[in-house]
Amino acid sequence: MAAEPAYTFTLPSIADDTTLECRIYHPHGHDENLLRRNSTPKGAVVAHPYAPLGGCYDDPVVMAVTETLLERGYIVATFNFRGAGGSDGKTSWTGRSEIDDYVSVVGFVIHYSQQLRHLFEDDSSDVLSPIMSADERNGNVPASARKKPLSLLLGGYSYGSLILARIPSVRTIQQRFEPAVVGTAVAEIILRARTLAQQTYQAAKDTEELKYASPEELSPTDATSLSPTKRTIGSPVTLGGEETDSSDRRRSRDSRRSVDIIRKSVDIPRRMKAHMRHSSGSGKQRHRQRSSDEVTAHQISSNVGMESMPAVEVHYLIISPVVLPFSTALCPPGPPVPQPFGGKTADSHAGAVFLKHPTLAIFGTKDGFTPVRRLRAWAERQSSQAANFEWEPIAGAGHFWHEEGVMRTLQEKVGKWVATLS
Repeated sequence: MAAEPAYTFTLPSIADDTTLECRIYHPHGHDENLLRRNSTPKGAVVAHPYAPLGGCYDDPVVMAVTETLLERGYIVATFNFRGAGGSDGKTSWTGRSEIDDYVSVVGFVIHYSQQLRHLFEDDSSDVLSPIMSADERNGNVPASARKKPLSLLLGGYSYGSLILARIPSVRTIQQRFEPAVVGTAVAEIILRARTLAQQTYQAAKDTEELKYASPEELSPTDATSLSPTKRTIGSPVTLGGEETDSSDRRRSRDSRRSVDIIRKSVDIPRRMKAHMRHSSGSGKQRHRQRSSDEVTAHQISSNVGMESMPAVEVHYLIISPVVLPFSTALCPPGPPVPQPFGGKTADSHAGAVFLKHPTLAIFGTKDGFTPVRRLRAWAERQSSQAANFEWEPIAGAGHFWHEEGVMRTLQEKVGKWVATLS
């Protein structure tokens, strides 16, 4: 049976607020396991192939990988790049905007997983409080000693792997989500992650309470919801609209000043405050508006625990990479990755990031986009530079994995590799 998403929703891209279609899938028994603290949330993102050639999040390879990751206990996010499916916008020539599309979903998954862990593990606390304990806030107990790192798997197929190889490090992505200025795409993504996490938590609590209710206390609707078939299949929840008041979102979209604030204040919140304090325009009403933005941004950050940036263990999954002569993006040092804040960082070269973490590359020996000799040469070059880089050629598989039996082999290889990560 094909996997059913727990939620279907939209997110704004942090590039330019382009609306992206997204889905979140939960593994079987996910809510119950979290409620009993039998597992820690593990997140994954899987990106689809080239949109102008029909690529979208319904792609068979994307769905097959999603199902494999669900079997291994991952919460999986898929999404449509701009210009794909029902997402707004058009596919860009450079891929710069698509990099930010991917980063937007990564930021969502990190905050969704973090908030789920907070809600389920700190069950007795206020759901809107920071995730840090009093001791942690006072500096007595490091957060790392209390929380294991979040596990995050980033995947891409064909064009999706091309974009994946060019995204910045997870640490840089986390920094881009600090601070969350009210009305911006960053704040909207964080709020959506928090809303869905709270809905998941509440649904799990409600189901648990119903399980222990007496027959007299159950209505016919309650009894139906407890059916094993009903709980297993479920139905996806579709969400629309935005979390933030429309006037705040409109002001954010129309104001270039808001964008400048984000780009100039990524490293520490104090820089944001200093920038606001010295911005042009000293009218009382404008000053009051900036102060309001600062307060709301701080509240958003506190509510989702952003003041305690979680440690993340990241892994990369590259399927049917597109390499020379079509692109150099997967060949270090490769072309520079567009930097959202200006300047050069350790992430300034494509490929440099995924070589630092456990990575699996899978491709077919009959790939029609890149000859297998080039794929092998590329894979051997990566593995010579990084001990964590593994690669698997699948005999007889083409770029689109239509050949008999190759999709099952792909799933088996991915499943076996993922099992070594836990």
